[in-house]
Amino acid sequence: MTTPPSMPRVTQRLRERNHQTLEAMRLAEADAKRRLDRVEQLGAAALSRLVDVAQGDSGQSHHCRRLLLAIYNGPEWPFDLTRLRAIDRSLQDAALVVIEWATYTRRELHEYLPNGDRLMQRFRLIETRGED
Repeated sequence: MTTPPSMPRVTQRLRERNHQTLEAMRLAEADAKRRLDRVEQLGAAALSRLVDVAQGDSGQSHHCRRLLLAIYNGPEWPFDLTRLRAIDRSLQDAALVVIEWATYTRRELHEYLPNGDRLMQRFRLIETRGED
């Protein structure tokens, strides 16, 4: 008695797996596009919200400045993520949007702000004085 060849079944399974893999990749790309569209829509308003608060003199202002400085120059201004717990929920939401936006955008975030580089330098001076 001879056994039927198994190659057609193996080939069919490989085709099915390839199809599943390609479909998963397509879905992942579509999800990434949706996320990018979302942060591009929300990013400018979230950045503006953080900048407005960062210009104050409260504890929340301090944490917002540190986040913006970390995005501006992470090696010089590392950001401890537990700082996010010290700000209110709406600022947390804005911070997460801005972090994600900074990951995807082709421009530096301070370039979206009028005199953004000067503003970041001002925040740097405020924070440097606070470290004395």
